[in-house]
Amino acid sequence: MNAPSIFLGTLIAITSGLLFHLIRGGRVSRIGLYVATAWVAFFVGHMVGLWLEWNFLRLGSLNLFPAMLATILGLISASVLAGPERSPIRRRRRQKPPKKYG
Repeated sequence: MNAPSIFLGTLIAITSGLLFHLIRGGRVSRIGLYVATAWVAFFVGHMVGLWLEWNFLRLGSLNLFPAMLATILGLISASVLAGPERSPIRRRRRQKPPKKYG
């Protein structure tokens, strides 16, 4: 795997993570999770494709089909494992007890 393939794979993975965040929605903190997951899953999928000798949808030295399949599965599993986002914490004001006159 040469440097242009690594660069192209990184761009595809980052774009996939950002598109998933755009579709799924969420806070800014989830962008980092999705981009990192997409990057790792893309290159793991590429390596598994090399290991299993899958040659479907190749782009240069990149195995796009197993890489994108792993990216989609990785992003879905990261979203499920991260759980729902918490709502912002709002502190309730304590109500003062009524004054007793007497």
